Amino acid sequence: MFWKKRDKSGSRRNAKVWVLRLKKFGIAAAVLVAVMSSCIYAWKNGIVASFGAFVHEQTLAVTAAAGFRVGEVLVTGRKHISQEDILTRLNIEEDAPIFGVSLIEARDGLSEIPWIENASISRRLPDKIVVSITERVPAALWQYQKKISVIDENGLTLTSSSVETYKNLPLVVGEDAPEHVTEIISLLKAEIKIAPDVASAVRVGGRRWDLHMKNGVTIRLPEENVELALSRLAEAQEKSGIMNDKVTAIDLRIPEKFVILPAVKSGTAVTEMKKG
Repeated sequence: MFWKKRDKSGSRRNAKVWVLRLKKFGIAAAVLVAVMSSCIYAWKNGIVASFGAFVHEQTLAVTAAAGFRVGEVLVTGRKHISQEDILTRLNIEEDAPIFGVSLIEARDGLSEIPWIENASISRRLPDKIVVSITERVPAALWQYQKKISVIDENGLTLTSSSVETYKNLPLVVGEDAPEHVTEIISLLKAEIKIAPDVASAVRVGGRRWDLHMKNGVTIRLPEENVELALSRLAEAQEKSGIMNDKVTAIDLRIPEKFVILPAVKSGTAVTEMKKG
């Protein structure tokens, strides 16, 4: 609920009576008598060109006087979006005639909020506008050109403010990282023994990923068969703790081998990867 209603007990009782009548006779029949005299007046005084607009205005006035005015905006599904942002995009004024609210324009306004994936808006007579939204799910933090943004699994930027709130999300780096974020997240989810130790995933040359581990080790992933390479790395880590403080980088780009760069610059070690 975004707006609290003032004490309008008389108006609400009147509106409830009208709701019962409208259910039985329909809106057109309910307002016909009230609007008819105004229509006759307009016709007699030659207001023909704007006759339709005049009738529309009179209909809204009559229904608003009967209590059909916007008193509350109810929103479901909101988690990350602020109330102020939603109300601004809806552009619906309190006490406005409820039948004068354009649901299409209100929905179009909400579509401008990046967080919103789907939205539906309806009237709940006599005085409520009901908004149901489905938010996009934040999947990762994206760093590019010294700027960090929150993105969803499709790479869509959701926000670039208050990103510290999402510090537990994986961090991907590089110009085209959003386009491939689903790929790397899926790979890491499959290797739960490695994923918690990843500080960031960096796109290299628009072709592959480097994993920067929290202990400072860099894992250079291949362009193809990445899942297999990570699986074997996880196995080696479990058996021998291959990612330790004596290692600077582990290169997985050569099939069936680990190329290990020691922390002390005394050469490069090549370890055969056992099959099976």
